[in-house]
Amino acid sequence: MKEETTYGHQELINQAIDYIHTHLHQTLSSEMLAMEMNMSVYHFHRLFKSYLQETISAYITRQRMERAVMYLQTRDLSLQELSEKVGYDTPQSFSKAFKRYFGFSPIAFRNTLPLVTTETTMAEDISSIGLQEPEVLLLPTMHVAYIRIIGPYGEKESYERGWGSLCDFLKECTLQSSATRWFGISFDDPTVTQKKRCRFYACASVPQKIKPSGAIGSLTIENGPYVVYTYRGSYKGLLRAYTYIYSKEKERLRNALSLEEYVTWSKNPSEQITKIYIPIRLNQ
Repeated sequence: MKEETTYGHQELINQAIDYIHTHLHQTLSSEMLAMEMNMSVYHFHRLFKSYLQETISAYITRQRMERAVMYLQTRDLSLQELSEKVGYDTPQSFSKAFKRYFGFSPIAFRNTLPLVTTETTMAEDISSIGLQEPEVLLLPTMHVAYIRIIGPYGEKESYERGWGSLCDFLKECTLQSSATRWFGISFDDPTVTQKKRCRFYACASVPQKIKPSGAIGSLTIENGPYVVYTYRGSYKGLLRAYTYIYSKEKERLRNALSLEEYVTWSKNPSEQITKIYIPIRLNQ
């Protein structure tokens, strides 16, 4: 019974986190989230904190602030637009919350960002980073099974355990085949988020939407245009690759999940191939 209860709790936490992540621009409250999870507010509070070591309100605030930093780094938005995208009624309430969290205003933060121009982005040759020239494609709607890993990106023990559990689930449910594709979704910027709180989803494509089971969640990647960069090299070089890519694609980013697809794995890291999918807006 205890194992069944734990599985059920893990499913609820996955659902709650996914709901929060996709509704940061809307009003979120403990009462509303508890209702969504069909639980009492008291029980939901206790469960959430026991799994994430963070209260619901602290988690929501952190996600909003870190999302705001991402927008400040990649989009040229007014304070009004920015406050709306992260769930604040007015620019004033957003600025106050941002300053309380980081110790300085969003305007002050924006002024510290380096000016990115064509000249500065071209200073580093694309091939020296391990990237090939990108292509643009329309990614179809795709269903994935995932397991959430929280902690420093690439931490060997937790990643091996997470990917292993995902593979075990696929085999048990006969969902793995030669057509299975393997993806990673990183939700946090390790230069902003504490390393121990960084969220990574280890994902595998599945033919249709699955029913969540314990730590295994279900996610739908919506169809849309992506610019796709092929990266060859060690996973340790991905942060450098992302820095380059985001500086190049800043003007046409759209609000959707970025993905990594692990095309090949090799004992020789220099031979590993990863495709990086960045959601973009097509020119009208």
